[in-house]
Amino acid sequence: MEAKPKPVRRRLLTRNRMGWAAIEVHNVSALFVEECRSGSIGGADAPVLDLGAAYGLVGLAALQAGAWVILNDLDQRHLDEAEASARPEDRHRLTLRAGHFPRVIHFPDQSLSAVHACNVLHFLSGRELERGLRAIARWLKPGGRLFAQVVTPYLAPFQLFRTEYERRLQEGVRWPGWIPKVSVYSQHRKLGQMPPAVHLLDDQILARAATNSGLIVERSWMFQPADLPPDLTLDGREAAGLIARAPGV
Repeated sequence: MEAKPKPVRRRLLTRNRMGWAAIEVHNVSALFVEECRSGSIGGADAPVLDLGAAYGLVGLAALQAGAWVILNDLDQRHLDEAEASARPEDRHRLTLRAGHFPRVIHFPDQSLSAVHACNVLHFLSGRELERGLRAIARWLKPGGRLFAQVVTPYLAPFQLFRTEYERRLQEGVRWPGWIPKVSVYSQHRKLGQMPPAVHLLDDQILARAATNSGLIVERSWMFQPADLPPDLTLDGREAAGLIARAPGV
């Protein structure tokens, strides 16, 4: 009898159960790493910041591409594992900063050349999101860029929420995707590996928040992440991406 193939592991559960970490660099993260490789961002005088880096996949890829990198995460264990995984010759360009964004961590104005925030912003309330984006706008050098990726209401486990989301949109609710208790709308088994609240954002809401925070939106779009498990897919709009820059260039 032929053995069944083992399921493909697409992501790793984070130690603090704040969702999952990618095991390959895709989508918006790949655009960020390519920018680092070009040498246009990530110099010693203006490093790049990887928010909610988890095990450091993307930040370490940026490090290998030649950038000076600051890794941030809530869980120091993640950062320690990332540092241990870095090549010895690269570690002098790596800085670790544990702490909550945007409540705890802070950086000098115009001190960063780019910020990468993949699957981080959708854990913030509307007020926290605006506070965080305003902080990023201050931290970035003129022309510095934000690379962000979030989950949208068009993820399969939230099908029951879509009608409510669209109703809120029609009524002009400022943050229509804020769900303080996810279990009200979904019982998907994987949602137990996330915080109880989530802020689902589409490309337009995300772009509006960035613009209102002082950033200039270069591109915002919705797409299906390359590493999304099949049971989470719906219609190709499961994630939203944003590339925005600080004014001045």
